[in-house]
Amino acid sequence: MAFFLKNYQKRSQITRCFLYKNLHEIPFTIEKLTLFYTLNKDISLKSLIRVAALVNLITNKRPCLLRARTSSVYLKIRKGAPIGVKLTLRKTSLYFFLISFIWEVLPNIKNFKSKFKHQKSKQSHLNSYMLNIVDPLVFPILKGFYFYFRSCSNLRMQFSFAAKSSKNEIFFNWRFLQLPL
Repeated sequence: MAFFLKNYQKRSQITRCFLYKNLHEIPFTIEKLTLFYTLNKDISLKSLIRVAALVNLITNKRPCLLRARTSSVYLKIRKGAPIGVKLTLRKTSLYFFLISFIWEVLPNIKNFKSKFKHQKSKQSHLNSYMLNIVDPLVFPILKGFYFYFRSCSNLRMQFSFAAKSSKNEIFFNWRFLQLPL
């Protein structure tokens, strides 16, 4: 949190709000950021490579393939067939991506869908916020590759927060980072 809170006034405001005794008790609640991209219709090797290249260009990290857990006759998918890509960012790579996302991408987004789930489950121990970007071409690095990525849509980003932080702390940090709810 010290990475984003350089101003002493903001730190004192947070300590007064949540009654922290020490400035180092202020949690940075985002544990990890997961980028999902699942294909529904055109599941081919060509489209999977296209989506993996999109996520790779956005984050400078190599994504891994998502595989189908069960087979579906209706979707014509076999068990174990690749259906999308997934990438998880933590620590410094999360900070760098978040800064570029806030400063470069958010001002360009016109409409997006978001959903906040504040639930503490036994499996994940994390609270999550899902952000759906309808047009991934809002990322400035993808502007030159319009014809290659024009068929890609609905990039999902899941922000996972520490379970020890309360809902009010999450919202306060979220608004401090100037991210939309």
